[in-house]
Amino acid sequence: MYGIYDGISLVIAQFAAPMSMRSNRPIFSSDTLSLKRDISERPAQRWELETNLVPLSYTAEDIIVDLITKGYSVATQIIVPQIYSNMLRRTASSSVTASGSIASSSVTITNPGGTIPKGTFVKFAGHSKIYLTTADISGAGSLGIFPELTASVSSETMTYLDNVIMDCYYDESTVTGMSYIDGILQDPGTVTLVEKL
Repeated sequence: MYGIYDGISLVIAQFAAPMSMRSNRPIFSSDTLSLKRDISERPAQRWELETNLVPLSYTAEDIIVDLITKGYSVATQIIVPQIYSNMLRRTASSSVTASGSIASSSVTITNPGGTIPKGTFVKFAGHSKIYLTTADISGAGSLGIFPELTASVSSETMTYLDNVIMDCYYDESTVTGMSYIDGILQDPGTVTLVEKL
């Protein structure tokens, strides 16, 4: 189940459609006099998630406390949503290790024991950034990732199943409170979460 995580063991609010996961990377574009495009991009990148929330009956009070107490300046955690078709195609075990150098767009993985599809969100132990795989891989070898590594990884465990946890902030556009649809059903509305870098 994907949603806002309590940092211990529970999802306190589940993500619901419509939902979007966007890559935010500063890009500057201009047209020259000959109408050619001049594009430059910065290496910095972060993920931004916009979604509706469904408070769960056993944690309905936890989401309002999370929204209000953390506000816009204290990080919260989420379980990153994976693409549904990838959930059906992946066959690799959960014990995968990875190594790679800073600024590299690939890592060398060992012990996958199956297939990891492209478009899978991954995270390396001891590393806060979330990456996206850019190619399928079956067995050990080189795995393409986006964006480039922000720090080196050396034989680190790589998570890629339904357990990829991202630290993020509530965006300033998120209402830190709760509304009631009919006096009984609470609706936290749409929230925007930005990756903590």
